[in-house]
Amino acid sequence: MQQKQSQKWFYGVDSIRFVLAFMVMLSHFDNMYADSLKHSIFLPFKFAGAFLANAFDGTSAVIAFFIISGFVIHYPSKTGINNVLQFWVRRFLRILIPLTVIIAAGAAFGHPEKTVTWSLFCELIYYALYPLLLNINLSWKTKFIIAWCVAALIIGIGSYHDVVALFKQNNNEYQGYYWQFGNYITWLIGLPCWLLGVLIAENIDRLETTTYSKVVIYRIIVYTISCFCCLGKFHLHLSYILTMNVFALLLYKWIQTEIIYYKNSLPNFTLEKMGKFSYSLYLCHPIAFILLKRFILFNNFTYPLFILLTILSAYIFYWLVERPSHQIARGINRKYFLSVK
Repeated sequence: MQQKQSQKWFYGVDSIRFVLAFMVMLSHFDNMYADSLKHSIFLPFKFAGAFLANAFDGTSAVIAFFIISGFVIHYPSKTGINNVLQFWVRRFLRILIPLTVIIAAGAAFGHPEKTVTWSLFCELIYYALYPLLLNINLSWKTKFIIAWCVAALIIGIGSYHDVVALFKQNNNEYQGYYWQFGNYITWLIGLPCWLLGVLIAENIDRLETTTYSKVVIYRIIVYTISCFCCLGKFHLHLSYILTMNVFALLLYKWIQTEIIYYKNSLPNFTLEKMGKFSYSLYLCHPIAFILLKRFILFNNFTYPLFILLTILSAYIFYWLVERPSHQIARGINRKYFLSVK
């Protein structure tokens, strides 16, 4: 199916979003199969267990989310924003209403949602800054380079302990996490990743479609390196804060390839539909996992059930909270701003 250049959405993006949210969910679930296989007396099973233990890298998925976010925000707005307040109302409410509900619910469980909400605070800052960035008289490539250098400087100074841990291969003050600077600084670390999505949006209409074999090659390479990043973080003292902004350059090429491929090809219908509630899955899964463990024994046999019930809970949350938040945002814009893009 051919997409026109004026279209505000691209096929395949929702599918990628669901896969990424699914990866984040699995990265936060205790992998019962990995634990069982690693304790096997058979060497092939041990290797399989070691692979499964590093098979789902949630942080890599979040970086890919940043890139996709930059793309979907910039593509319909790259010629300008007619009303900044309208833009903010629609974007903020879509994130803030579900986020507020989850944070309130998380209070009863010790706030397990903090493992994912850090990225959403970054997103809110990017939405707030985007109209300003749009009006800075520099190319987006220059803005990306500046942001990447600033992030590298902050990482080099603020994460010196992780650099030392890598060279000395010890746990002394080693943190390893991408969000170790907290909600007030992490957005600066992730900004160049978000701007990579903006760069995709800038160039996407000029790019020709690609082959499925190239898409598959990128998928294999990206997945393999994501596994290595996970292995490096937990076993080689190679912190996510040292790897993710470099890995983001490859994620940029992969996501761009996916988008241009689906300009003329239809994605999987089921994944596209499930992608509509990927934000709910991303938000809900930490609390859903803890809640399910209170009623169902978590073991090798119930692991698939936990996955299915978590996806179901996210789907319900989408209909009860996320989708109404979209409708509220649209309703406010219709009432106070006359037109909605």
